[in-house]
Amino acid sequence: MNHVAIDIGASGGTVFLGEVTESSFAVQEVHRFDNRPVERDGRYVWDVDALVDHIGDGLSAADDRADGLDTVGIDTWGLDFGLLADGELLRDPVSYRDPESTATREQVFEAVGKRRLFDATGITNWNTPNTLWQLHTIAEREPERLEETDGLLMMPQLLSARIGGVPAGEVTIASTTQMVDPEERTWATDLLEELSVPTDLLPPLSEPGQCLGAVDDDVVSGLSSPPEIVTPASHDTAAAVAGLPLFEDAAFLNTGSWFVLGVERDDPVRTDAAFEQAVSNELGVDGSVRLLKNINGFFMLEECRKAWREAGEPLEYETLLSAAEEAPPRAALVDTDAETFGIDEPMPEQIRAYCRRTDQPVPTGQGSIVRCLLDSLAAKTALELDALAAVVDDPPSHIVLGGGGVRNELFCQLLADATNRPVSTGPVEATAVGNVLTQAVAAGTVSDIETGRQLVESAFETTTYEPGTAGEWADVKDRLAALTDASSPEA
Repeated sequence: MNHVAIDIGASGGTVFLGEVTESSFAVQEVHRFDNRPVERDGRYVWDVDALVDHIGDGLSAADDRADGLDTVGIDTWGLDFGLLADGELLRDPVSYRDPESTATREQVFEAVGKRRLFDATGITNWNTPNTLWQLHTIAEREPERLEETDGLLMMPQLLSARIGGVPAGEVTIASTTQMVDPEERTWATDLLEELSVPTDLLPPLSEPGQCLGAVDDDVVSGLSSPPEIVTPASHDTAAAVAGLPLFEDAAFLNTGSWFVLGVERDDPVRTDAAFEQAVSNELGVDGSVRLLKNINGFFMLEECRKAWREAGEPLEYETLLSAAEEAPPRAALVDTDAETFGIDEPMPEQIRAYCRRTDQPVPTGQGSIVRCLLDSLAAKTALELDALAAVVDDPPSHIVLGGGGVRNELFCQLLADATNRPVSTGPVEATAVGNVLTQAVAAGTVSDIETGRQLVESAFETTTYEPGTAGEWADVKDRLAALTDASSPEA
């Protein structure tokens, strides 16, 4: 069967055609586009009309290469949503990177406390601009917006509805909101009512695999036959984890604008240790829970490349990595999760300013800046893996990597060294693979996710990086931990 995976991240989107049988699995890219917040009326928002146009272009490109399309599924980044009235979007969704989107976060902490939030939702992303903060900010500062609203859809379901699907909710994307009970896999209504966040706007939640109807000919015309819209694991990280060939003692690391590091478990973990280590529970496929840590990932590198392009100093990605490999290792570090890093100023200057403030060598050339970021991300991931290992009974001894980091050999080796664990690469396009896989399971072509993972393992090459300089990283991790403590909002 032919399945189309539409994978939209916070910096770009890609459309893939997946061809799946009982014994084979293949995906090919058919369309790619940029996606960045645009500034309108003083706010950073997502251009939904442009995204719908790109989805249409991607479906047309897939249709040109296939003998008909059977299903299509959309996954996106988490957190962001659209507010609707009578089925119509009231305004373009505000980006989680908008500085004003979570202005009342501290009020939420004061009202119910972090432990209450964790006990109710299993989420500890205190610095991540979760949906809960965004909705609470709207309720406190723009209550009239909620008064005229009768529905809320997360980005994947909003886009699915725009191309013809019925409005719906799905558990993997909903669990990024800090508004879902991970045990019951339903909205945490008691918590939301306590915070005066309206619950009547929220759609019922379903597991991946729900059929939402066919693509509307009036929205996407010219297809040989309109495919059925199916909810995959619609959070991009949940889709990526579904598409990784995980084994029992492995952690997953999905790499993109955000890194998501974790382990797959049957039940949520809401212990004192999990709370103290700031480990979150997000929902996965087949009733699973992803016990995880979120890390601000390649976003800063993407912003550096954007700044260099705009300054007329572009370099190919491979050239940048070669320059980084020649740069002094572990000279300067940045806490990529520090709230000081934003989208208002050129990222290279923000990094240099951070290094000056923290009395570190200031990286000058492009290679030294990229090396600073890669060293920092490897050390940050190692610290977060230590925290994760302290929470589970069976700490992971191996890392399976998916996403864009798979192509970055320097980062893969730095990660193996910093974590002192072998790192095996899964599919570069793990998210699209998982998206297609969940559609194939819904269609009955593949019996279950585990069978699909075996197909994936056979279909993609794997490289394993062994740790080589682990002894040199203990001090680096200590240095980064000190920077992280200093940049924490509670410091």
